[in-house]
Amino acid sequence: MLVQEKSTNDATITGPSSKLETAWSLARPHVDMLPLRWYGRSSGFMINWLPERMNRTIERIDPDVVHLNWLGRGAMSIRSIGQIDRPLVWRLPDMSALTGGCHYAYGCDGFEDKCGACPQLGSDSSYDLSRLTWHRKHFHWDDLDLTVVTPSTWLADQARKSSLFGDHRIEVIPNALDTDVYRPRDSMLGRELFDLPEDKQLLLFGAVNPMGDHRKGADLLQEALQELSTSVDLELVIFGAEEPEDPPDFGFQSNYVGYLHDDPSLVLLYSAADAMVVPSRYEGFGQTVSESLACGTPVIAFDATGPKDIIDHRESGYLAEPYDIESLRQGINWVIEDSARNTILGQKARKRAVDRYKKTEVANKYYNIYQDMWGM
Repeated sequence: MLVQEKSTNDATITGPSSKLETAWSLARPHVDMLPLRWYGRSSGFMINWLPERMNRTIERIDPDVVHLNWLGRGAMSIRSIGQIDRPLVWRLPDMSALTGGCHYAYGCDGFEDKCGACPQLGSDSSYDLSRLTWHRKHFHWDDLDLTVVTPSTWLADQARKSSLFGDHRIEVIPNALDTDVYRPRDSMLGRELFDLPEDKQLLLFGAVNPMGDHRKGADLLQEALQELSTSVDLELVIFGAEEPEDPPDFGFQSNYVGYLHDDPSLVLLYSAADAMVVPSRYEGFGQTVSESLACGTPVIAFDATGPKDIIDHRESGYLAEPYDIESLRQGINWVIEDSARNTILGQKARKRAVDRYKKTEVANKYYNIYQDMWGM
């Protein structure tokens, strides 16, 4: 494994080897984002223009296949990717490789052509940074021996529409999950650990910066819960953020548990909840959805993007009409109003998560692709 930032002593992982290289690896993301300042931004766009020496290391390792994952933070330049002379598998976690830099197009179809006049950059110029980035990709990636892998059918559809990857082989393989770690635990143990009420129904919501990221749909959840507040007795549990100085009014008591840094804590939190809600507008996959289901906690989400592949409607959770507040409210109510039904939903959720996301199952799907590319 070749990484830009190495944090362990694992000999199978190759990263910066000197203090100078380590310092530069930490500075690269900030330097790579400098062109965004022309547009009043400092993040949220992948430009990947800084040169690096990744290809030298790839040549030294001499692999049969190169498998790329997320290449944000300036990890590898567009030019270097184009110079990889081995069969290439690229797992796309979001849309950034398909576009002129944005992680999600938010309804813009510019990536189907050449980008330009990018709404996320606030640009009205047809030849802006997004167009320049698209042209760099088109020039350097034209002859790649590439198989694209996406974790959801929605993201695969976006890849097929794109002017950059539409002519390549595209496969769908979901994200793997350690279902021996992510498994149901005693609900009361989690409630005690996080100081949550034992006599209330708990609805879980979370993401990194859940209140500050418009994509995560906290505003949609807020409106749905305010409509629900007079009919059920529950409390909201929010992870991924500390309680802000001026917390939003969700219509219910809200418990903030902060950012959780380890899997066991996440497992206990998922298990403590009666349901989880993921009101995201866009998700390449929706890892928290699969984690929650594996812990036996049903999930409510919109019938769109990544989560629609993970949740079986009225079997392991509820898929609301995108992005209908009333439908989201109905879904939350349906999942939590009947405790016996909630238990059955949780049991089915666990079984299907194990069947679909177990690590060995996902690994075998990748191995089959590697064999195809080796000609075996």
